[in-house]
Amino acid sequence: MYQRGAAIANKNKDNFICIECGYESAVWRGQCPNCGSWNSFQSKRDILEKKDILDLENLTYVEEERLLFDLRDLNDIFGGGVVKGSVTLLSGEPGIGKSTLALQMADQIASKYQDVLYISSEESASQVASRAKRLKLNEKKIKIISCSDLNKILKTLKNHNFSMIIIDSIQMLYDSEDSSTIGSLSQIKQCASKINLFSKESNIPFLLIGHITKEGSIAGPKFIEHLVDSVLFFHGDRSSAIRTLRSLKNRFGSTNELVIFEMKEEGLIKPKNISQLILQSSDLSGTTFCITIEGSRPLLVQVESLVNQSFKTSPTRLSHGINFNHFMLIIAILEKHLNMKLYDKDIYLNITGGINTEDRGIDLAIAASLISSYYDIIIPKSTIFIGECSLSGEIRTVYQIEKRLNEAAKLGIENAFVSDEGMNFKNINLYIIKKLKDLKDWIKKWKIQYSKEKIG
Repeated sequence: MYQRGAAIANKNKDNFICIECGYESAVWRGQCPNCGSWNSFQSKRDILEKKDILDLENLTYVEEERLLFDLRDLNDIFGGGVVKGSVTLLSGEPGIGKSTLALQMADQIASKYQDVLYISSEESASQVASRAKRLKLNEKKIKIISCSDLNKILKTLKNHNFSMIIIDSIQMLYDSEDSSTIGSLSQIKQCASKINLFSKESNIPFLLIGHITKEGSIAGPKFIEHLVDSVLFFHGDRSSAIRTLRSLKNRFGSTNELVIFEMKEEGLIKPKNISQLILQSSDLSGTTFCITIEGSRPLLVQVESLVNQSFKTSPTRLSHGINFNHFMLIIAILEKHLNMKLYDKDIYLNITGGINTEDRGIDLAIAASLISSYYDIIIPKSTIFIGECSLSGEIRTVYQIEKRLNEAAKLGIENAFVSDEGMNFKNINLYIIKKLKDLKDWIKKWKIQYSKEKIG
């Protein structure tokens, strides 16, 4: 009885309130006598007071402090620079160049601000130093720690001040207070939570490097995407020198921004004109070009396809650079509206340079590429195709068409197939395509021209 009375006395110290109607009581009640709701009483200490609820119109925006890179494109992908106190996740395939990119980022930040700390939990300090010398970085302002114990690292950081901290990688860190194994979801989440809290308290930005699975998705770090402020994905084809850095999440700027690098002996560099490198390809059947919008930038992409007779029960369908289901959808549209017999064909599609795109404006270029390979027709490389294919066979307009055509004019493109009428560009011949059937006349023209060149 004494314990029961003590419990009631403790409750009497706080008023209780019904969260349904606002009725106040000196003791906790199972049912509200005012509105009749059950289990609706909560302690006022657990409920936000009126002063905690703010009017949005009375708040003023305070611009974040940012660290700027020498490369403008890197600033854009972070939304204008790295925000102090933010946590960024950089992920990509093993060996694609994440550590190289992180070291070059560290060099650019250290050259303008205070020292940058590089924490290596996978490689030894001498291995990181060897890479830094190969990249010819300013080694004086980049500090290195080779450690995996997060608690030791955070205790050390309290006695130092760095402009930026890089952790390579988040999967190899462990928290000694957590009994789970290194690399487990529990360890990764615990480490990321502590890093996020330390970053906000110290106002130091962190860059976490993570790995991806064989399927191409972010492994353990996928579990902590909600904890970080930005997510960057580093992608590229090992057979190509082209690398792409894409922003998938950004709390301080726009998403889907894209930066293209070229991997060389001295590290990652920004190509002077990636579109001109793509245009150097020779004239071949199955090859078309399109201008896509990646983030805020127009980019020329090359579409390659191969349509070949299949002798298997289930023909092979393979795509690189676009969503496979969308690739199958375009094949179905061609079979329906152009009477192309593709059901017994092996079909391969590739966006060159290791570039991945979800832009629907590339649909017409993909369709033209498949037609070109199917009929073995060469389409001049000075021709681009911009449009979205609907299920009814119509070609729909795409956003920022003028921006795409302006980029095409700079590259010396002569012909452009689009669905927008009333447009006029001096240096480009525009051909209006409203339906896929409108391509039939062009197919015949290209086929005759190709035959003459072949015979001659």
